Amino acid sequence: MSLALVTAPTVEPVTLQEAKDQLRIDGSDDDATVSMLISAARRWCEDYTGRTFVTTTWDWSFDCFDGPVLCVPRPALKSVTSISYVDTAGVTQVLSSAVYRVDTASEPGRIALAYGQTWPSTQSVINAVTVRFVAGYVGVPEHVRCAILMLVGEMFEQRQESVTGTLASVPFGVRELLGTEKLWHY
Repeated sequence: MSLALVTAPTVEPVTLQEAKDQLRIDGSDDDATVSMLISAARRWCEDYTGRTFVTTTWDWSFDCFDGPVLCVPRPALKSVTSISYVDTAGVTQVLSSAVYRVDTASEPGRIALAYGQTWPSTQSVINAVTVRFVAGYVGVPEHVRCAILMLVGEMFEQRQESVTGTLASVPFGVRELLGTEKLWHY
């Protein structure tokens, strides 16, 4: 199974000005650095929680259809753009949306077979099935935005990996703020 970024977010959940206010920066000398840190902090928070906070398009590929329901990674699922697969003759096909239903209300989102439908047979090749989907929150929760701002502050202040002989790490408060968003796999 693989997950590939197709379209990156065009906005961040925290603005440059919000981050500068957090850092107490007045000028524009550090704007490029702060913008880079906002993006890095968002990506770290998304990876830590297993979620997608800002509208992003992904390709999720796997070897074959397995079971009647597919749980889509990186919630919150907004939509499924397409499902393509390599048929038994080796030809890439696009699956008709009449074959499946998309559940965006569940966490994680799901793709289920429509009544009376079956998944098509695929050729036995790696990543024979690709689901293109869009994920992201309608509004990023305040506690997530707070965690991103805290992480931006930490990364701005501690620009090196080592701090006085000890390894720097993610502040405890960031993990606590994100704890309710983290997907736990059993």
